[in-house]
Amino acid sequence: MRPEKVLRDSPWPHGHPCWVEVQVEHLGRASAFYGQLFGWTYLDHGPDYQHYLTARLDGRAVADIGPRPAGDTTAEPSAWLVCFAVDSTDEAAEQITRAGGTVLLPPLDVGTHGRFAVAADPAGATFAVWQARAYAGTQIAGVAGSVVWHHCLSTDLEASLAFYADVFGHTVSRSSGPDGEKHLLLELGGRPVAGIGEAGPEGPAEGSSHWRVRFGVADLDAALKTVLELGGTLHEGPFGTPQGRCARVADEQGTPFEVLEVGEPV
Repeated sequence: MRPEKVLRDSPWPHGHPCWVEVQVEHLGRASAFYGQLFGWTYLDHGPDYQHYLTARLDGRAVADIGPRPAGDTTAEPSAWLVCFAVDSTDEAAEQITRAGGTVLLPPLDVGTHGRFAVAADPAGATFAVWQARAYAGTQIAGVAGSVVWHHCLSTDLEASLAFYADVFGHTVSRSSGPDGEKHLLLELGGRPVAGIGEAGPEGPAEGSSHWRVRFGVADLDAALKTVLELGGTLHEGPFGTPQGRCARVADEQGTPFEVLEVGEPV
């Protein structure tokens, strides 16, 4: 189940992960870190959008990096936020509540870009929903320098599975890892769109439900060397996954993410 290169300029289907973003304390340091690691360039959206930066790979949108809100005194590191495409943010927010989730940030317009809301599933994993307008979402995926996978770790797996089925229409299948371990997949139309499993008791952010974002790299060993040289941290790995060699790391501000070896882009 190796990642496939995807180029897209239209809105993603309802229920499909369509975007990732992160809010950090030091915007310049974060953009430098990811720029050197993934080869990203940036579009600054200016003061009307708090100088949010859209990261680009080969001129195509990959992710957003923005500043933490003024007055945010949270001591914990930032986390990458997974956004799911929806046909209607308002209807999705209502369905999230009916399915046992919590709307943390009610639906709001992001200029002309789209309509956005942040929520948590019944086990507490935070995610967002995005109704695209001028801003369709990720324009490139599945290659080095882009997002290649999203997966949720839940403290109440059955509740999370029922929730994502209710809200996004996900069905569940299983795949085998390199060690024979079974992995649960969330699917749309018979195609996997994300992974899901039980949250473990160890490591950063473990013991609580959360979504993880996995980025592709051409050479995992070289990428890990770069992470460390840039002030980041190796938390776990390399280890095998159904997609290939992977490692769990953090940037120089402590934001966790994963890197997966996918080879050179084609």
